Amino acid sequence: MEAREQYTNTLSYLATCVSMLCGGTTSLFATYGSSFGEVLGFTQYETNLVASLGDYAHYMSAPLFGYLSTRMGPTRVVQAAGVLMFGGYMGLSYAFGYFSSPARDAHHYVAMMSMLFAFVGVGSKAAYMASMATTARNFKQSRHSGIALGIPLSLYGLSTFVFSTVKAGWFESDATPSRYLAFMAVVSGAVHIVASRFVRLKDDPRDAAAMAAAARRRASVSAAAAAAKEMAGVGGVLDADGGAGTTQLEMVEMKETRRRRTTVSSPSINDAAMPDEDADADADAAAGGISASTLEGNESAPFSDKALKDGAPPAAAAAAAAGAAHGQQSAIGRFRRDPVAWALLLGLICFSGPGLAFVNNCGSMVRAMAHRTALTAEQVGRYKDRIVATQSFFSFAARLLVGYLSDVWRTRLRLPRAGLLVLAAALMVYAQGFAARISRLEDLYPLAVLVGSAMGAVFTLAPTITAETWGADNFGVCWGVITLGPAIGGHVCNLIFGSSWDDGQQHIAAAAGPGAPQDQLHCDNRCFVPAFLTTVRISYLGLLFFTAVLCLPRAALLLRLRRLD
Repeated sequence: MEAREQYTNTLSYLATCVSMLCGGTTSLFATYGSSFGEVLGFTQYETNLVASLGDYAHYMSAPLFGYLSTRMGPTRVVQAAGVLMFGGYMGLSYAFGYFSSPARDAHHYVAMMSMLFAFVGVGSKAAYMASMATTARNFKQSRHSGIALGIPLSLYGLSTFVFSTVKAGWFESDATPSRYLAFMAVVSGAVHIVASRFVRLKDDPRDAAAMAAAARRRASVSAAAAAAKEMAGVGGVLDADGGAGTTQLEMVEMKETRRRRTTVSSPSINDAAMPDEDADADADAAAGGISASTLEGNESAPFSDKALKDGAPPAAAAAAAAGAAHGQQSAIGRFRRDPVAWALLLGLICFSGPGLAFVNNCGSMVRAMAHRTALTAEQVGRYKDRIVATQSFFSFAARLLVGYLSDVWRTRLRLPRAGLLVLAAALMVYAQGFAARISRLEDLYPLAVLVGSAMGAVFTLAPTITAETWGADNFGVCWGVITLGPAIGGHVCNLIFGSSWDDGQQHIAAAAGPGAPQDQLHCDNRCFVPAFLTTVRISYLGLLFFTAVLCLPRAALLLRLRRLD
């Protein structure tokens, strides 16, 4: 049984990793975002509005899916992720395929494209929250919780690298991203539907009921075998004495008939032998305070794992479940009143906003800087894909490396993980300052390395800190609230970038005069440098708030010690 449970847990972990690998594709927007202007005729501000609303939907849905993952279990949440991502990508594919040239009134479709990209963002977050909540709970007692969370998180960051590489190899020559988006729809939908069959919680009450039912069946079979052996001995003695005894088969049938009669008339001994699997599941679920029908029809029924496994009576199980629910509510209440939670939320707002501004707009930055080179349109497209892939790869590498280093940092050096959070925020400050000084196309490569590394580090450390500080059982809700930060920060900084880009383009057109040829009106670094001069100030605030996350627990401890003195 232990080997089977270990096999199921391994399959579940692998399924969460595959789900994360195919779920982190919202950053692919940079690979086809310029097509909104080239094919649909959107301005840069409208394109960034689509990206911002998609990010809003992505992050604002986190508390909902965190709650559903905790209450309903991860299976249906992962299935919802597959359906949402399939619908969003397929809708975007159809929209790009419908237009063959820039549409004059395309701004009327901004709301529709935003909604479709929002479906992609919501589906991505559903897969993320289900996988993270499952991993946090299944590894809550492990010494290596950092690396256990870091591996699926790193694959979430690697997702953009994988699919941008696929686009560069198979779809780069297409005039529109329609075929590529259809491919993403099919892959995302199919992978998440298949993965949902294997993603399970280690302490799922249905698994406990099934294991207890199997134990009851084995006990029933053993009791029947012992009774048959006993009757065989009695029958043999009678036959030896005179051949007038009852046959072995008849005596077993008589005993079984009496046993069934006694079982029907005495419910108190109904557990003596129960060969039917469904009846066993009902009895085991009732022992845990819930019915089998409730388990099958409502996965969110409250339960107590310990009471279910120990076979406690219904009253004790109900009391244990009520105590667990009360403990969870009190933990969430402490989370809401904890200044560390607010500091972490504000830090993510000010950290992730500047990072997402580059992630969502690096394709437009490549297009702007490529006008000073002799690259063809197809070469520019491949260059854009490589920049996106570089950012994604270093995000993956940083998530994996920091997941391991944070465990060493915490267990061997006895240092708080928030110290690494401060270092990652300092790296983002440097990256934003570097972005404000870009003058060549080649400068985008080191910028992608810096931003990808910083983003990967923080989005590995922050969920691990959340699980350790407020409990793995509350992770879905607590981390869902904290991840509202990237939605707010990303929206603000994306709009800052879009507004700066459109203003820069207007200034270039005004300086060139009304009769200037169109090829002289392209944006260059003057269109985005003012945006990064603003985001570098915002990233400084992120560094300040992450420093507060590091210092506040120590300050509170010192304050309590002084009060005791």
